[in-house]
Amino acid sequence: MNTKPLVLSIALAFTAPIALPVQADILAIGPHAKVLTKSNMPKHGDSMKKVSQKYGAARRVKSSKGKITKRNPRITQWDYAGFSVFFENSHVIHSVIHR
Repeated sequence: MNTKPLVLSIALAFTAPIALPVQADILAIGPHAKVLTKSNMPKHGDSMKKVSQKYGAARRVKSSKGKITKRNPRITQWDYAGFSVFFENSHVIHSVIHR
């Protein structure tokens, strides 16, 4: 006879009725705060034009330096207020939320 399920059932039966104290922190943010999630970030494959139309002009633009080849494409970073977007040539490869 396998005793593992029996031991597990007994252990759960004795620990289930015990109530543990719960603690939570409340985070208060301003009324105009914008929460960024993956759903409203630029997606992989979006073009520079599409990102520019949706989010406006970037605060800062940085481009990779050096010789541009097929194996070493141009990487461009656009910095916005709460996030950065990385492009390979003219398409999004990654979006990062600032903390």
